[in-house]
Amino acid sequence: MKHLFLTSQVRYVASHIGTKVLEAQKKNAVYITTPIKDKQHTNLDWHYANKSALENAGFHFDEYDITNKIFSQIKSEIRNYECMYIEGGNSYYLLQESQKSGFIDFVRQRVDEGMIYISTSAGTVAAGPDIEPVRREETTILAPQLQNTVGYKLVNFVVMPHWGQEEWRALYNTYRLEHIYQEDYPYIFLNDHQYIEVINDTFQIHTVKA
Repeated sequence: MKHLFLTSQVRYVASHIGTKVLEAQKKNAVYITTPIKDKQHTNLDWHYANKSALENAGFHFDEYDITNKIFSQIKSEIRNYECMYIEGGNSYYLLQESQKSGFIDFVRQRVDEGMIYISTSAGTVAAGPDIEPVRREETTILAPQLQNTVGYKLVNFVVMPHWGQEEWRALYNTYRLEHIYQEDYPYIFLNDHQYIEVINDTFQIHTVKA
């Protein structure tokens, strides 16, 4: 069974998600840190808040970075985890490293086999058909070897994270809304207190009250 939890900011919804994941899966999880490895992120308070929230929800993670890895190495090192969390950060850098390492094929296979997929922001955008709608210069310049913007295709819609957050207003007005009108995908605008639960070919949007 395919089971995904796509979030805008997991720290606000982790406790809710934790009630829907088996204890054995929560204790056998891998935390993909690659989106924060692009040398752009210096203030990582939000990352540590996400990690703490997941731990408080009962998840026990081993951290893992796919940068400079090859497919056989990834398959050998993390194939037995039953749950995967992909952090937020730079979706372009994440996708670049996913293409170079073969991580895309690995994720698709493991999700099809029943691995739980949980993500924040960049990891959520990457789960869709294309990451082009979140393009902006300062993120793309850090992924010079990106071959294309095709995502993992775990779902057939593009999630636009952090919708409604005041600090993201300028980004949406300057970049994202313009790109959206140039693409032909279903879009879901997700605020930080919501998450999308995907079970096989169906999904539901949950709102967790602050």
